[in-house]
Amino acid sequence: MRRLDMGEAVALHERFAAPRPGTLHPLYVKADARRDAALQPAYLAYAAQGEHWMHALHLTRVPGTDWLDASSPYGYGGPLSTSDDPGFIEKAWAAYTQWMREQRVVVEYVRLHPVLANERFYGGTVEANREVVLIDLTAHDAVEAGYAPRLRTTLKKAARAPLAYREEPLAPLAAAFGSYYRAAMQAIGADPFYLFDDAYFAQLAGTGLATLGICTLEQGDANDWLAACLLLDGAGLREYHLAGTNAQGRPWGASSFALDQAARVAQRRGARGFYLGGGTDRRPDNPLLFFKSAFSSERLTYRTGATVFDDAAYEELKQLFAQAWQAHPERPIFYRKV
Repeated sequence: MRRLDMGEAVALHERFAAPRPGTLHPLYVKADARRDAALQPAYLAYAAQGEHWMHALHLTRVPGTDWLDASSPYGYGGPLSTSDDPGFIEKAWAAYTQWMREQRVVVEYVRLHPVLANERFYGGTVEANREVVLIDLTAHDAVEAGYAPRLRTTLKKAARAPLAYREEPLAPLAAAFGSYYRAAMQAIGADPFYLFDDAYFAQLAGTGLATLGICTLEQGDANDWLAACLLLDGAGLREYHLAGTNAQGRPWGASSFALDQAARVAQRRGARGFYLGGGTDRRPDNPLLFFKSAFSSERLTYRTGATVFDDAAYEELKQLFAQAWQAHPERPIFYRKV
């Protein structure tokens, strides 16, 4: 197992078959670490007989100790591999766990990517978490062929407005989107964890993976946003990463219109899929899942992975953070929000 520098990590990442989600790109892993100074990006790779296995993640010092934990960046993570051979995966995993123990990493929590189903490259404990939505952009010539009737009705309303959609590089609008997004999250009472600062969005802009989709009134001010979405474009796959709307945009279905247009742009550019994700919790009737499910009947399963590398140290953490452990025994990293 070898820790790669950024140039090596990017070069290896680009050797894996498409689709390659933007959330697994080394540049994204580095940019996402900007949201918390404690997060340290690490790019780990194993190679044997011409095959490669790679895991990009964040290492974090456990407060008050000399131990570390490991976690995926915001969104998704998990290993990539050029081979499905069980023998190769087993050797890669053995080398990985040895490296983690040598670095005093006690525990990790991984959000595996549903489109890749990359749990097959992961040797730890895997659990199904929730249903998520993918628009298969290769299934129909017209992307709307898979839309639910309720979404078609909403889009007709948007057409009567009429609404306009455009895509812009995130960089010149990072601060504007940051402000807009935080206002949208505060309006719905979101956890402060999700109120990313302007510097975070500036870092994402620097990856070259992020695009801003903007919805306005066709005859209105181009700076009067009714909805905005931050999209990540990896090889063969577009991801719906962050988004917001406002009171002016909701009556016109601005969020639905923006996603519809973003899907059409991705299809024209040759993407195989547009990954929308799931709800804010596991409930099948979650409102966000209901919203996304109108765009496609295709469901994937989002899974998580976890491994305790040092059982004795993990028991000590339970004692050290006893209140957190009692509150959240279901969380592998129970003493901080991951």
